[in-house]
Amino acid sequence: MFTLKTNRLELIPLSSAQLQRYLDSPDQLEQELNLHISRDVVTERVRRAIRMKIEKMAAADEKRFAWHTYWLIVIAESSFGAGLAGFKGLPDERGQVEIGYGIDPSCQGQGYITEAARALIRWAFEESACLSVVARDTKKWNTASLRVLTKVGMTVYEESEDAFCLRVERSAFALRGS
Repeated sequence: MFTLKTNRLELIPLSSAQLQRYLDSPDQLEQELNLHISRDVVTERVRRAIRMKIEKMAAADEKRFAWHTYWLIVIAESSFGAGLAGFKGLPDERGQVEIGYGIDPSCQGQGYITEAARALIRWAFEESACLSVVARDTKKWNTASLRVLTKVGMTVYEESEDAFCLRVERSAFALRGS
């Protein structure tokens, strides 16, 4: 199994079986991975998203599962699986892929999501088919997420009454040295 490592984090792409264990028996997943994992990050909304990911992964090419799964965000210093991040599938016909993420409330405001998102975006841009990473429908009231997205180089390309759509192009990401 490959992982992504940053200064403070390790990102582990979870298999569909591991995602199912996260939902049904997180204690077993903790034993398997030899670390503690957040229970608070799995809200009802996240639970539905994980179920959808598991369904999509069943139909996806096994070699490409990292595009379809959630990556567990592990804080290396404490061996704590604090959050989840990932893409909503392979890059589309325009070369776009959408990113999403969430972290345990006790770990918010410490730069972990920014660090994880930056690592995932860097990984995504290693794929020649990926030309941009987007975050659609980011609510205007979600200032923490908007701050993360701007820190990784995203800019607004569309706005509705209550949300922004943001994007970073491969060339802009590379220029930032992210």
